[in-house]
Amino acid sequence: MTTEQQRDEGRTAVQVACDTEVSGCVFLMRTEADDKDRLLEITRDHVSEQHGKEYSLEEIEEQHMTDVEV
Repeated sequence: MTTEQQRDEGRTAVQVACDTEVSGCVFLMRTEADDKDRLLEITRDHVSEQHGKEYSLEEIEEQHMTDVEV
């Protein structure tokens, strides 16, 4: 049987927050690290549709994605 602490050890997540770049926007998403590709796609679509700016997935990952503990 695993304890809560054992299950949580080593788990990481990734996060993207639009509000750090665009005043008034509250777009914030977080997901498990193994689903980061989908997070990048959703973020790219959000920025394109809501703010009219185009970023590559690589730019978003390098400049705007952060690792967070779960």
